[in-house]
Amino acid sequence: MAKLKKKSKIKKRILQLAAVLSVGGLLAWIFIPSPIPVKVDEARMGSFSATVEAEGFTQARDRVIVWAPVAGVPQHMPLALGAPVVVKQIVARFVPDASAFQDPQTQLYLNERVNAAVNAKNLAMLAREQTASVVNQARDKLRLTELTVSGTSNALEKDQAQVAMKLIFKELDSMDAAIQSATSDMLAAEAALSYLKNEPPREWALRAPISGIVLAVAGNGKAIGIGGTLVEIGNPLDLEVVVEINAGNAVQVSVGQRVELNPVREDALPGRVRRVESVPGTDAVAQGKTRISIEFAARPTKWQGLGNQHPIHARIIIATIDNVLKVAAKALIADGQQHAVFVIENGKAKKRAITFSARDAETLVIESGLKENERVILSPGPNIQDGTRVSAI
Repeated sequence: MAKLKKKSKIKKRILQLAAVLSVGGLLAWIFIPSPIPVKVDEARMGSFSATVEAEGFTQARDRVIVWAPVAGVPQHMPLALGAPVVVKQIVARFVPDASAFQDPQTQLYLNERVNAAVNAKNLAMLAREQTASVVNQARDKLRLTELTVSGTSNALEKDQAQVAMKLIFKELDSMDAAIQSATSDMLAAEAALSYLKNEPPREWALRAPISGIVLAVAGNGKAIGIGGTLVEIGNPLDLEVVVEINAGNAVQVSVGQRVELNPVREDALPGRVRRVESVPGTDAVAQGKTRISIEFAARPTKWQGLGNQHPIHARIIIATIDNVLKVAAKALIADGQQHAVFVIENGKAKKRAITFSARDAETLVIESGLKENERVILSPGPNIQDGTRVSAI
């Protein structure tokens, strides 16, 4: 009987202990915070492309502006936006302001315009001669690579040689258009100067210096100042992308570099740097800027529908580094004077100081502080601290 009582007491104590442990576990479950769900990325080996990024837009590559030789009012403009024109066709009519012919500033402006047009024409002719001189060299290089294609490296060389040839011939076309445009500018300014010595015309008719499509046109009856755009002519199907960047970044950009083009609401498209030139002008905005012209590298059907003046974000690839450890830039947090990330260790967030050797908007190239396959928390909020329990989602 005594043994039965003793066993009963032991059983009772075991049940009491189990109850205490159950209550304790329940309290722990209630009061210990649940893991915070977090998005993560894994440190991985791969290649990294250093880029220069800029905002820009499409434009007809070889455009010509028919401008107002003096101040006046456009009247009976014969063409609408998108209308086709042929060379020497009348594309603009306007009534000149008679008082402009008496203004000494008019003659000064026109003389400057003549000089600028002459200089532009001479520079374009010189550039054309220099470009034409390398055509045979580029053709020989392309022929050589076609004869020696026997692997990936030679195939890449052939592709680069073909691209170089295309760029050269497109440059020649553009220089021909620039020569034609400068000649037109010069003749328009000289014609206006001749009118200053005689009675001004009641209505001035201006003709197209090239064939193309009307890209922009001044409104009827709206006054326009000297040098203002009456009509812009070009080919909206022959587009390029133009961006402007700081001169400090531009030193890393060179002709032929690959570009990733991201039009608004459209898929990304490949491109190549076509031209790098300083932005003309003396105002504070223009100073220190460099204009980059970018050629589309995809089939025309992929980009011709964008039209003129379509906004585009460009990522110019200035270098590619292979076999580096990289992680998403969203993991980066500021930690005093250092950079850090939160690494997941045993279900908890652990702050880890890191250094990186390169970065862009999306990626960090890790120099120290992380190992391959370690998981880091992306965009950690203020609720994530050192030691916080987390769960990856």
